[in-house]
Amino acid sequence: MGGPKRAMRSKTSKAWLAKLLAGAGGLLAATISLGYSLYERRQADVVPQVEAGTPVEAGRWKVAVTGSTVGKAMPNGARISSGKKAIVVSMMLENISAQSSNLYGGLIKPANLHDVQKPQYYLTRDQAILWDLQPRMPEAVTAVWEVPENVALPDVLTLQVESEFFKPRDNLYSAPGWFPAGTIVEIALPLDDETSEGKP
Repeated sequence: MGGPKRAMRSKTSKAWLAKLLAGAGGLLAATISLGYSLYERRQADVVPQVEAGTPVEAGRWKVAVTGSTVGKAMPNGARISSGKKAIVVSMMLENISAQSSNLYGGLIKPANLHDVQKPQYYLTRDQAILWDLQPRMPEAVTAVWEVPENVALPDVLTLQVESEFFKPRDNLYSAPGWFPAGTIVEIALPLDDETSEGKP
């Protein structure tokens, strides 16, 4: 008596348990997948750090940033704008594309200074303003940002190098061009304050 009913109840319990385990397994797999996706995203958001002087290829440009100072004057001897101070970054810059270009203004940017414009670039060899950079002709240059005099500057300046990639045909005009590819590396530089020399 009760044998068939007991067997049916046992079969139903096993089926329910199997569904429960399958559901739990699916939930676990989804949780693991989500966790791995978040981990991959965090890893992708981590920007590599490089030492000062390390050559970095950033699409159209190769750059090696070597130092930074708070300057007393512009590299060509001109006065700094009233109420401003100048952050001067020295580097080797090379155009590794096939055409002359002056579109290096957004190549480097301070990560720990806010509301700064693109810098002005100067040639180190004659202090002239840099215009077009010819292909495969590395130049020692300085990039200068003017910032308000009352801005508190960090002891260490963190610079980001922005990369570009080349497309033979863009999506809008089907024309060749260089396009932003995001931050490729960060460089930490002690920010020497030349304006404080000789002060009591």
